[in-house]
Amino acid sequence: MVKLPEAKQAAEAQKGAWLSIFSYLILSAVKCWVGVTEHSQAVFADGLNNVSDILLSVAILIGLRVAVQPADSNHPFGHSKAETVATLVAASCMVLVALEVWIGAVEAVLHPRSGQIGNAALAVSLISAVVMLLVSSVNFALSKKTNSEALQAAAHDNRSDALVSLGAAVGIIGANLGWMWMDPLAAFAVGLLILRTGYQVGKPAIDMLMDGFDAEKTERIQARVVQIAGIREVKALRARHQGMHVFVELTVGVDAHLSVEESHRLTEEVEEALIGFEQIAHVHVHVEPADPPQKLTSI
Repeated sequence: MVKLPEAKQAAEAQKGAWLSIFSYLILSAVKCWVGVTEHSQAVFADGLNNVSDILLSVAILIGLRVAVQPADSNHPFGHSKAETVATLVAASCMVLVALEVWIGAVEAVLHPRSGQIGNAALAVSLISAVVMLLVSSVNFALSKKTNSEALQAAAHDNRSDALVSLGAAVGIIGANLGWMWMDPLAAFAVGLLILRTGYQVGKPAIDMLMDGFDAEKTERIQARVVQIAGIREVKALRARHQGMHVFVELTVGVDAHLSVEESHRLTEEVEEALIGFEQIAHVHVHVEPADPPQKLTSI
């Protein structure tokens, strides 16, 4: 796969965010209106879910735009974490929407409505499921093309929304068969899925903001470094996410008798080996004399 320039990546990722925004604007308005007129708590809850999705998509769009701003005196490492901050804010909003949906579901149980739910509610739910599956496919493809973790989170949210709409359709069918409790139950399930998606979107963002990093990736980076001729050991290695990029700091052990020039050449080889590997964009290498090998003592 040809790697796009960073500005082009951001522009492509923003297309996915705009696609989600327009889709959710239409679907949320239609669902909320149909949910009220057709007396379907599940469809109305799904509409509120899409309102939260608008917030998520707008937050991602803002984050993508701010993230590509160049470094300045106040932000020497750049602005790429803006995408992560925006994702976390949106995830928090999703949790609040889930609570609102649950309150509505409880009210529907305490004050049930009589009569069947109109076919329009069922049709809207099924059409919405198809639309969101298509949007999800587009955003998954764009997230791979642009290496945007925020857009990938949005694609997961799109797919969850398709399942939510299918769940609402099941609730409507059950309610029309006489099981009126199925519609508020479906609404409660919608709230649960919103909460689950909020957790899935928010947890990686929290890990990134706290500079958490996958241990297996760290081991792969270390294994790549020790393969370089002249690097005897990796004494310390730390990595962290900076938006869609990874920054690495490491201390390597080399022959104590190497000249400054030879040691510097090794640091350049380490940088060349790591830049572009595991999304690494910046490498800081510190050189120290390698620890002497342990001598075995006879008993």
